[in-house]
Amino acid sequence: MNQANTEFFIKAEDQGGSQDPQFNAFLQHSCKALKMSDPERLAHPLIIGYGNPNVTLYLALDNLPDDDQVKDRLGFPLWTDSTFTGLLFKADSSNEKDIHIGEGNLILNIDADESTYFVTDDMYTLMVLSHGKHPVLFASPNDRVVLNDFLQKNIRLCFICAIHQKNDLKRRLRHFNNDIHVIGLSEPVTAFSEQYEVNREVMELLKAEIDQSWQEPIKISSELLPVTKLSPEMLPSEFADYVFDEAKRADNMSPDMVAVCLMTAFASVVGAKVGIKPKANDDWMIIPNLWGGIVAPPSSKKSPAFDAGTYPIKQLVAEAKKKFENDIQENGADSFVLDTKIKQCKNKLAEAVKSEDKELESTLRAELMELGKVSTLQPILRRYSTNDATPEALAEIEKSNPNGILVLRDELTGWFDSVDKEPSARAFFLEGFDGNKPYQFDRIIRGSGYIENHCLSILGGIQPDKLVTYLEPSIKGRGNDGLFQRFQLLVYPDETEWQYIDQKPNVIARSELVNLFTQIDSMTLGDLSNMGAVIDQDVNSRPYFRFSETAQKIWVDWSTNLNQKVIQNEEYPIIAQHLQKYPKLMASIALIFHLLEGIRFGSVDRVSEQSALMAVEWCNYLESHARRIYGLVLNAATSKAASLGLRLKKLSYTDDWIVNGFKARDIQRKNWKSLTDLHSVEAALDILVDYHWLNVKEVFTTDRGGRPTKQFYINPKIYN
Repeated sequence: MNQANTEFFIKAEDQGGSQDPQFNAFLQHSCKALKMSDPERLAHPLIIGYGNPNVTLYLALDNLPDDDQVKDRLGFPLWTDSTFTGLLFKADSSNEKDIHIGEGNLILNIDADESTYFVTDDMYTLMVLSHGKHPVLFASPNDRVVLNDFLQKNIRLCFICAIHQKNDLKRRLRHFNNDIHVIGLSEPVTAFSEQYEVNREVMELLKAEIDQSWQEPIKISSELLPVTKLSPEMLPSEFADYVFDEAKRADNMSPDMVAVCLMTAFASVVGAKVGIKPKANDDWMIIPNLWGGIVAPPSSKKSPAFDAGTYPIKQLVAEAKKKFENDIQENGADSFVLDTKIKQCKNKLAEAVKSEDKELESTLRAELMELGKVSTLQPILRRYSTNDATPEALAEIEKSNPNGILVLRDELTGWFDSVDKEPSARAFFLEGFDGNKPYQFDRIIRGSGYIENHCLSILGGIQPDKLVTYLEPSIKGRGNDGLFQRFQLLVYPDETEWQYIDQKPNVIARSELVNLFTQIDSMTLGDLSNMGAVIDQDVNSRPYFRFSETAQKIWVDWSTNLNQKVIQNEEYPIIAQHLQKYPKLMASIALIFHLLEGIRFGSVDRVSEQSALMAVEWCNYLESHARRIYGLVLNAATSKAASLGLRLKKLSYTDDWIVNGFKARDIQRKNWKSLTDLHSVEAALDILVDYHWLNVKEVFTTDRGGRPTKQFYINPKIYN
C-alpha cells in the first residue's frame, strides 16, 4: 500500500466532458488521513462505464508527491463489506505497478444481486461483467484470504475465464473443495467483446454449472402404509349385514369403523361373564373385553360409525332404565308391605319378651332378622356404559356391575390427557384391561370398596395429528407403560369415495343384532354350560371354553410364528410391544365368534376351527392398521419433509430463499402445520438434504468465527 503522507489532488468529472459545477471542485486529501468511517472525503464520484450507471471511477489530476504516476488515470473504488474504503490505480503496463490508496477489494456493480459474485483477474472481463446482474470481484486464485472471506459470508463465487483456461483454474482452486464454481466462456473477453452477449452466455453457463453441481432429487413418499380392507367374510353374517348396510347408507363411509365399534361393544357385553383358556392344559384364562377405536382425520364420519357400532348397547341401556323404573315402583309397594311386617313382628316380639315366652321370642327374633335382610335389597340399575366418569365414580359403577363396563369417549385425546395427569387413574385403567381380577380401593372420603371383576372395555376416536403428538414420547422411550398398546382393536382405514345414498335401513339386520346383544347379556351359567362351557366346582368359578383339537393347532402355530418370527424380527420396539398383546386379542375374538355360533346353533362345545381361523385373519388385518398408525410417528419426519418440500416447490423464482437460502428458524417462524418446533423442522431438513432436495453449509455468524449456523440451499432441479 502506498504510504505517501503528502497531499495529492483528485478531480472528478464525467467522461462526456460535462462541466457540471459539482465536478469542478478540487479536493485535498492526505493518505494518512484516509478513514474507513469517512470515505466520501476521498473524492467526488465520476460516473463512467459504457452505459452502466453502477460503475463509479475516479480521475486523478496530479501525481502523488512520492512520484507515483496517477495523473489523468482512473481510480477503481475499493470496498470493505459495503463500505467505500480506498482506491486502486491499475498499472497500464507490466513495467508499472498498481497503486493503492486506502484498503479493500476491487468490486464493480456492488449494488447488484449479492447472492453470487463473479470473480476475474482480467480487466476486460471485469468491465464487461459489471454490466450484468451480479457484483464482480477482481481477484486471482492466489487471493485465498479474500476468497475465503466471501465464502464465509455465504456468497457463491464463480470464476470467469476462457474455456481453455478452465481446467487449469480448477486445479489452482482445488484448495476450496469445489466451493467455488468455474465458468469457461467460449471466447476470451477483449476490448471488442459485446457486453450483452458475454453476460447472456455467463448467466446460461452459471445456471448449467449450478444444475450440474446438484444431484437428482429423490422422490419423497409421504403416503400412509397400506392396510388390509375389511370384507364381509371376516364377520359373522349377522354382524356383516348390519355393518355394511350402516356404512353404505352413511354415504359410503368406511365399514371398518363400524365393525371395530360393534366388536368392542359386543365384547364389553360378554365381559367377565365367560373366558377362554387358550392352552390345552394350562389354566391361563383370557377375558374377552377389548379396547378399540378409530383413527381418522376430521369429518371422516367417526361419529356416525361410533353411533352405529354402539346402537345395540343403547338399546340395552334403554331397556335397563325401563326395568329399573318398574323395579322402583314395585319396590315402593313391597317396601310398604315389608315395613308393616317388620312393625308387626317387632310388636309381637315385644309381647313375647314381656310374657317371657322364650320359644316365641326366638322364633320372632329370627323372623325379624330375615325381614331386615330383605329390606336392604334395593333395585340396582344395570349399567353397560359410561361416557365420562372419574376412576372413583367408575369404581362405584363396577361394584354393582361385576360383568364390566364400556367406557365410551368420542374423542380419546381428552381421555389420554386425564389419565396422564393422574397416575392413580392410569393404574386403574391399566389393571382393568385384564378383566379377571378383583380390585380393592380405599379412599379417605369415599371409604373402601371392592370390585369383584375389574373389567373395562374402552372405545373412542382420535385424529392422526393428535395421536402423533401423544405417541412421540412413547416412541422415544418416555412414559411408555403399554397403555396405548392395549388398544388392539384400532383401525385407520383408507378414505372412501363419497356417494349420495338414500335408502331404507335394513331393519331385519338391526333387529337381529339387538337380539344377539340381548341374548348374550341375559345368558346364565346354565345357558353357557348347555352351550359347551366348562364350569369347575370351585367357589366363584367362571365358565370357560377351550379350543377344539384343530383350533388348538391353529393357536399353537399362530402364537409360535408371532413370538419366534414376527416379534423377534420387528425393527421397532413399540410395535413389538403392541404385538406381544395379540394373544389376548386372538383368543378373545375367537371366543366372541364362538359365542355367536352358540347363540345361533345351541350346543357348540369347544371353540371351532372356523372361529380360530377368523380370529387369525382379524389379527393380520389389525396388524396392518397398527403398522400404519405407529408409522404416523415412526415416519413422521419423512411426512414432514414431504410437506416442507411441497411448500418449497411453491416458492416464487424470485423468492429470497431460492436466491440466498434459509435457516431452520426461518421455517419455524412460518408456523406451518407440523413444523412449529425446531426439532421437527431440523428432522425434516435433514431428510430433504439426504434426498438431495437441499444442500447445507455451515456459516459463521461473525467475522471472528463463533458457533456456525446451517444455511440451506434449494436444489433448482426440484422445479424441473
